Amino acid sequence: MIRLIQNEWMKISYRVGTWIMVGLLVLGMIATLIFAVKTNDEDQAAGDWKTELRTVNKGKKQELKEDNLAFYKRSLEKDIAINEYRIKHDLPPADQFGKNAWSYVKINADLLQLVGVFVIIIAATIVSAEYKHGTIKLLLIRPPSRLKILISKYITVQLYALLLVMVLFILSFILGAIFFGLNTDYVNLVYQNGEVIERSQFANMVYYYLARCAMFVVLGTLSFAISTIFRSEAMSIAISVLAYIVGGTITSILMFFFDWAKYLLFANDPSQYFGDTSTVIEGMSLGFSLTVLVIYWAIFLAIALIVFQKREVKTG
Repeated sequence: MIRLIQNEWMKISYRVGTWIMVGLLVLGMIATLIFAVKTNDEDQAAGDWKTELRTVNKGKKQELKEDNLAFYKRSLEKDIAINEYRIKHDLPPADQFGKNAWSYVKINADLLQLVGVFVIIIAATIVSAEYKHGTIKLLLIRPPSRLKILISKYITVQLYALLLVMVLFILSFILGAIFFGLNTDYVNLVYQNGEVIERSQFANMVYYYLARCAMFVVLGTLSFAISTIFRSEAMSIAISVLAYIVGGTITSILMFFFDWAKYLLFANDPSQYFGDTSTVIEGMSLGFSLTVLVIYWAIFLAIALIVFQKREVKTG
């Protein structure tokens, strides 16, 4: 299996497009760095932050009494609890410090959307390209089983995804540390199970990145499955990218009207549990969402494996 993975990795590493994607990711970081440096002086707030937080909480508590939307109430409760914790323990909010290495890493988490598109493209082409170039038959006459061949391709896709994420995370931290410093004075707070807890900035960013990666891993698997079933790069890329872009918006609309929408793929994006907003449907949790995503992931991968083993191999 290891040799198969090495072989697949060599194939994608020889593609010019593979490294163009890495280059585009680096260019994206350079663009965000230029913007962050130019706006850094504008970030740091001045004044009595405790008074400001008390005023903010007063307004939020009033909203809490008037608003009937459960998800918005949970968001207000979280904000109020964190603000009160900061006031009580004398922990200034992030806007009192300006940017630091970790805030820059968080800014670049938005580039994970770009990583997701790249992963979908690689997943869509790694199988269909074998059919397109007529090399699939040469591949299948070798001793390894079809199952091992397809799994090695899938693992290679995920390794490439890991490479992109590591480049983004590590380079973002290095650039952030050089241009903004580490700022160890800021204390990161999270709201879990009705309690406010302190979490290190490193741990918080790791959780945040992992949560943002979950969706494109599942969608990459969907793209991989479509490519295996239809042997079409264009179809798998189009369907997966379209779902990646508009799926969340459509699901959010459905969640306002139907409770069953919580079982849809895009309703269970884990990043919603690490952001500034709360889940829309009451009763959802991180464990619930991860379970749903694993089920979707298993279905997509199982379909790809079954079809690849059963179908007659044709090229073109």
